[in-house]
Amino acid sequence: MKTEYLAKIKKLLSEYEISKTEIDDIVSDYDGMYEDGLAKGMNEEEVQNFLGNPEVIVQDLAEGYERKERLKSGRKLVALSPFISIIIFFILGFGFEKWHPGWMVFLMTPISAVVVEFVARRSKGSLIAMTPFIALIIFLALGFSLGIWHPTWLIFLAIPIVSIVVSAKNKGLWETLTALSPLVALIIFIICGYFGYWHPTWLVFFIVPILGIMNHKDVKKRIIYEVTLLLTIGLYLLVGYISGRWGLGLVVFLLPFAVSLLMNDVKLEVEGKFAWLELSLAILFVIIYIGFGIWLKTWGFLWMIFLLIPMVSIIRKVKGSRKIVALMPFLSLIVFFSLGYFLGAWHVAWMAFLSIPVTGILVGKEKNHK
Repeated sequence: MKTEYLAKIKKLLSEYEISKTEIDDIVSDYDGMYEDGLAKGMNEEEVQNFLGNPEVIVQDLAEGYERKERLKSGRKLVALSPFISIIIFFILGFGFEKWHPGWMVFLMTPISAVVVEFVARRSKGSLIAMTPFIALIIFLALGFSLGIWHPTWLIFLAIPIVSIVVSAKNKGLWETLTALSPLVALIIFIICGYFGYWHPTWLVFFIVPILGIMNHKDVKKRIIYEVTLLLTIGLYLLVGYISGRWGLGLVVFLLPFAVSLLMNDVKLEVEGKFAWLELSLAILFVIIYIGFGIWLKTWGFLWMIFLLIPMVSIIRKVKGSRKIVALMPFLSLIVFFSLGYFLGAWHVAWMAFLSIPVTGILVGKEKNHK
């Protein structure tokens, strides 16, 4: 029975792009574990139940490896996809006058490559890589068919959301929810703002510290901070709606800071020569955003000022050509939203995001030539 058991593992492993040496090592390891089980007094059936089903074992061991047959047929599909796209494009164009949005069929090539990678490797990374194409198709389809470009662009936030959810297995519940909270808050803020409720909807961003506090190990402090934040938000709304003086209501946000001082949890130890600059900018941007929002109703676009905080950090810390690569997502978002919000050009603004992979490719090629 041992021979058949090990032979099945070896046969299943041989269906993947795994070297013969690796397969032999794996089979040898299971041979040793099989013998150890027998030495402990187990019968062969008990040993096999203990080690597991060969199909399950190989599925776990082969994660991330390409399956030979799937890979071969998949590569043929990817190679054919540009020609298939051209044929479909001309049929839609000459036959039905659908040159636009018929050009979207050319997305078939990169999508098919990602799908083949996902099927062959069963890797989580391929699922994440597929998300931008799915988001782009949904964005363009809704935009061209219904004319709803804003706030449909929020579909692109599915990219980091999927990435966080896929990697959630390695994190705790509250850690995952905390990571998702800024994105969820931004979605709620933009959608409510679209209907004219920028203020006081910006308070939704407090969901980030509220969930973040749940990661605190000290239950007593956790309760105190949660109550403090909720009380602060409540007092701000109370002062604002009763007196109409929202600027005065901002004073209540000193309450969480005061509680942190009393709990000895505030540490203003900022390392680095320019770290104080970043901290000062963050505080300044918060004041500018809330102040101008209340005064000039700039809630809808001034949030982009916060993108300058990580950009300053990148400029200061990242060296060489990688600096522009790290900056490009932020620059692309600023260009995209500015074109859409101020000029109404959502239908072309999405192309700003193409600068991200293009920059990565160009910088990568430069490094390879050096």
